[in-house]
Amino acid sequence: MAATMKKKVKSPPRGDGKITAEQEELVSQQPGAEERVTQGKAERKNGLRTNAEPAKPGADEPGAGEEDGVGELEGKYLRLRAEYDNHIKRTNREKNELIMYAGSHTILKMLPILDDLRRTVDHAIESNVKQDDPVLQGVEMILEKFTKLLEAEGVKVVESVGQTFDPELHEALMSRPSKEHPEGIVIEEFEPAYKYRDKVIRHAKVVVSG
Repeated sequence: MAATMKKKVKSPPRGDGKITAEQEELVSQQPGAEERVTQGKAERKNGLRTNAEPAKPGADEPGAGEEDGVGELEGKYLRLRAEYDNHIKRTNREKNELIMYAGSHTILKMLPILDDLRRTVDHAIESNVKQDDPVLQGVEMILEKFTKLLEAEGVKVVESVGQTFDPELHEALMSRPSKEHPEGIVIEEFEPAYKYRDKVIRHAKVVVSG
């Protein structure tokens, strides 16, 4: 029985982790020992463990904040690009409006003359001046030519009497009770409103039913 017993392999003593030649020879006699010894030497040489996971960079290690930095720069770039695009659009819109309504300042100075011609014709009719009166016919002809000239440039008069009061179009000078109209209806007009290419360049001065 003593002859068949194998020598027990003693574990290497704990300490500096070194294996003596005698211990290495005893270990090599065990099944698969040679492979384990070779692997152990390689691990000790490289300072690695087979079951260890690859190290990941911590917050303080180089390259840890590169991804966050790139994302922040990309966000700043997108915001700047959006602001620049909005600036270009706003500038182009303002430029187009300046070109489209460049003549509105001059037209506004001409509108009082057109109002005077209208008042002259209305006053003559109210005063029972004959329709064949040469002065009245001359003023009516000038008024018609002037109106057509402004219409060709995109100027239109806006009718207000009988319409609902609109602060975007009307300027109420006073309110007056009316039995014929509900509240908030334009019942009288002192000066008409004008549009220049779909833009109101002068509000109508009106009286509103109250």
